[in-house]
Amino acid sequence: MLIEGPLKIGVLDQPDQPGRELHIDFTNEFQQLEQQSQARAFADYLLSLAKNIAALPEEDPNRAGMLIVQQISEQLSPHIQSGDLELDETIIVEMGRDYSSDSLLNLLAE
Repeated sequence: MLIEGPLKIGVLDQPDQPGRELHIDFTNEFQQLEQQSQARAFADYLLSLAKNIAALPEEDPNRAGMLIVQQISEQLSPHIQSGDLELDETIIVEMGRDYSSDSLLNLLAE
């Protein structure tokens, strides 16, 4: 399932390491927007993401991965709203190896 929006998410998966790294970047189109437009677009993205998650059945294998994207996006939202986040820098999130990180890896591979 493709999650379209202002984020580009990659996974660094090193089998010899205990966890995974998510590398999160903002699309060039999003970076080019004025700050108020970024805030509006990101709020719309969060609403769309919530709607798409709610439409999935609990047992859908993509659901856990989408919930991770939603959680990270919700944490980023206040910083985008205030304009105090450097949008041209990669954000790295470390996470463990479990069902939800497997789900996210599968989600991004589709």
